[in-house]
Amino acid sequence: MTEARRYSGRDADERSAARRERLLAAALDLFGTDGYQSTAIERLCATAKVSTRHFYHEFTNKEAVLIALHAAITEDAIAATAAALATAPTAPVQARVVPAVTAYLRSIMSDFRRVRVSFVEVVGASRAVEQMRLDYREAIIATVTHEGEAGVARGEIAARDFRFAGLALIGAINSVVYDWSLDDPRSSIEDLETAVVALATTLLTG
Repeated sequence: MTEARRYSGRDADERSAARRERLLAAALDLFGTDGYQSTAIERLCATAKVSTRHFYHEFTNKEAVLIALHAAITEDAIAATAAALATAPTAPVQARVVPAVTAYLRSIMSDFRRVRVSFVEVVGASRAVEQMRLDYREAIIATVTHEGEAGVARGEIAARDFRFAGLALIGAINSVVYDWSLDDPRSSIEDLETAVVALATTLLTG
């Protein structure tokens, strides 16, 4: 088999991955500042230094870029939450809430552009984007439910509707962070984290 042609020491798959990475970086910058609806594909390509032809090799359309970007941000936050929970596997549920919620928020709120993409730009963007949001919501609810049921099994908390608790927590985070993103001046991230942790603790432990 003939080896794939290489340019600048990279093969076709490596060049494709690099283009995709540049497009997602450009999308974070543009969607996270000027907004998704205000960003044309041509501007996205110019910022990423990717030709329009190559853009369509990587993504079907601009919606696909938003989906991929939001997925990356959300998966980072979910992974950060899982890592925080893994650091204290035997701690009581009340103690596990603090690092888990804090890790989730800090992953997204570490960059205001991530906040805008996740809590502003994806809202109402399209049916496909909304379905993705619902899918990730279920993943977060599953984590809340698992933690709550484990706490019940250990005798730490009383049984309750943990799906409701998860839905309430997600709804609160969406509303509070969205409102925070629009505030000028904004309260500190630490104050917001403290309030959300207190709410999560109440929802899970009563």
